[in-house]
Amino acid sequence: MSPTATTAGTATTQGQQSAPACVRTVVCDLRTANPGAVGQRHLQRQRAKLEAKTAVYGWTVVAWIEDLHQSGTTLNRPGLQHALALLADHQADALLATDTTHLAVDAAVTSQLAELADRRGWQLLTVTPAPTSTVAPAATVVDPSRSRGLGDARR
Repeated sequence: MSPTATTAGTATTQGQQSAPACVRTVVCDLRTANPGAVGQRHLQRQRAKLEAKTAVYGWTVVAWIEDLHQSGTTLNRPGLQHALALLADHQADALLATDTTHLAVDAAVTSQLAELADRRGWQLLTVTPAPTSTVAPAATVVDPSRSRGLGDARR
């Protein structure tokens, strides 16, 4: 699993990508629309993936944000709003999620989040790349050498 970012990492001599540049601290965002025990299991699986990725890259987790039983069709979720406030206060360099569907299931909402990250100077990272068919143009999966959109930053 490779992190995906609004700003891609730098190339290595093997042609692979390293961790996104300038990321030291992250806010980890976990979301599921499922309630109860099923939702808790989904959050636990997401957290395990994020813990593994932060350990690989040596990132410090500023906060673990959970949105249990929350729709991904809006940015107006209690946990996500808290994460965005931390990022606005420059308490972290990036928002990290397992994939874009856990951030937003609607392409327009994904684009809004990517544009917000770009405007405010923080990175939007996912462990797995977003499928290109569900992502709006402003948050397209792009070649890692490009600096805009959600690019695959392989390690």
